[in-house]
Amino acid sequence: MKTRLVFAAAALAAAAACGAELTVEILRQNGHMTSEQAPLAIKDGRAEFRMAKKSIPADVRLVRVRPDFARVKAGSDGYWVNSDGELGTFKAREKNGSRRSGRPHMPFFGMKSPGGTWVAIVEGMPYNCSFAAELKDDTYSLSLAWDWQMQDPYEDLVVSFTWLEGADADYAGMARTYRQYQLNRGAVVPLAERVKKQPILDYMAEWPEVRVRNAWKPVPSPVPEQTVKDEPPVKPVITFDRFKDIADEFKRQGIEGAEFCLVGWNVGGHDGRWPQIFPVEPTLGGEKGLKEAIAHAQGLGYKVVAHCNHRDAYMIADSWDAEYIVEKNEDGSLKRGKTTWGGGRMYTICPKRAYERFAIKDMAMVAAMGFKGLHYLDVFSCVGAPRCDDPRHPLNEREAVKYVGHILQLGRDTFGGISSEGSYDQNAGQLDYILYVSFARPFDTAKYPALVDRYVPMFQLVYNGIILSNPFTTTVNAPLKGRPSELKTIEFGARPSFYFYANFKSSGTNWMGDEDLVCSTYDELRASVATVKRGIEAYKSLWRLQYVYMEGHDELAPGVYVTRYANGTKVYVNYTKLPFVVAPEGTTIPAEDWMVK
Repeated sequence: MKTRLVFAAAALAAAAACGAELTVEILRQNGHMTSEQAPLAIKDGRAEFRMAKKSIPADVRLVRVRPDFARVKAGSDGYWVNSDGELGTFKAREKNGSRRSGRPHMPFFGMKSPGGTWVAIVEGMPYNCSFAAELKDDTYSLSLAWDWQMQDPYEDLVVSFTWLEGADADYAGMARTYRQYQLNRGAVVPLAERVKKQPILDYMAEWPEVRVRNAWKPVPSPVPEQTVKDEPPVKPVITFDRFKDIADEFKRQGIEGAEFCLVGWNVGGHDGRWPQIFPVEPTLGGEKGLKEAIAHAQGLGYKVVAHCNHRDAYMIADSWDAEYIVEKNEDGSLKRGKTTWGGGRMYTICPKRAYERFAIKDMAMVAAMGFKGLHYLDVFSCVGAPRCDDPRHPLNEREAVKYVGHILQLGRDTFGGISSEGSYDQNAGQLDYILYVSFARPFDTAKYPALVDRYVPMFQLVYNGIILSNPFTTTVNAPLKGRPSELKTIEFGARPSFYFYANFKSSGTNWMGDEDLVCSTYDELRASVATVKRGIEAYKSLWRLQYVYMEGHDELAPGVYVTRYANGTKVYVNYTKLPFVVAPEGTTIPAEDWMVK
């Protein structure tokens, strides 16, 4: 209650100081733009903007709000931050620039400036918005726009602003405010509570994720619209017998726990014929070989789960039907995109149809193979909520989220837990683990987006203690990628993640980095398993922090960080080549090392 009263007092004071107004811009389909000032209402200790659904023009293209208090002169102290973890100071490096975050992973953003610290949470139509930071004429400004699929608004546009004071007045305080918003409305349940009904989660929190890519076809596909007659050949790399060797080597090297996720065990290998799953890829050993391999690994004490997909579809599938596809023109014909994967040109299945036609039937069949653990469903948390305009099964974004939730919850109920690919949090309440939070490359500063100075663990500050995660694509197989990647997993509270044959694309565009775990020979297998063993050594003293909220994160000096947890634990990470002494306690963090206190 005390914190809420502080928020309320600060909000009232800040609102009075800034006039409690923002600029509202409305762009019509004909290109006509209107702009006017609108007041903010003070409600429950927050300042709120609301545009009623009935007042949104029928021909709207976008609605943008520019808070008067979201402007600051270049050179000022402070920063802006978005929910994707991008932080930018106000120390201008160029005359003009902008950073737009379309459909942000979590619907909030904030600012800390001499005028105060606040966080904005998008509560109405959060799946249809974008955030922008801009530098123009020596002034930084932040804005929010509802600009995605606005032809049929389905609820009021709502954004609330909460002012933060004292120890809460930083990006960690913004994340904690959003976390509390999620908890208060029942969107998520802490891991410590879920484990009572999902006991398998305790095993998953303690041990790493190890993905094993069994087989694949060329990516990008040389045959966009495949049939069984012209399907490119499948490349079997880790057969089910070879997977047994991997499990045996894990045991031989003394790794007592791991969750193996088999990728490309299905017909056609990785992304071979979705939504068709069966028969089990025969070149790997077929259904008999798969069941034997799963039982073998489980007998050694490991968990084995399946990589599956209830979102993507390829024409080669025996269950192909254009009826369930989202991408359609107004006349009902298919829109043909350019993206191709193993199965050829990729299409999106309507979430309602995916649940009704595939998930209910297929999950039971997959479970019959013996899989048990955090069942992996690809893509769902790596993209925004999909809209479907097919009149036979129309869904707006909020309805789509509901049906994706049905699919994820079915997976959780069937296998014991559920995981997916990225950090879009529209279905956070049905997720137990995500493979990577961000595709950003935190050490490649030359490729940072405009106005971005560094990356901070916004997702982890919100969801550590709720959802297990690995921070970046480049921290998969972290020990192979150098000491900085290893330290980043510690700084960001990662569940260690590894991947045999992460790099498989013919184009050579390896989004998880060039370093890889391989096992074509015994020496390669032994070295790869030794890498995993080395990568989880530090985690033995950290894994119980998966049950604890991450409460704070600070840069103590360039290259030196502290991550603070709700139970009082502090994890220090030093990326520099010199020891660092933490004042005032005098703790010394060795060069290129870490320490927990």
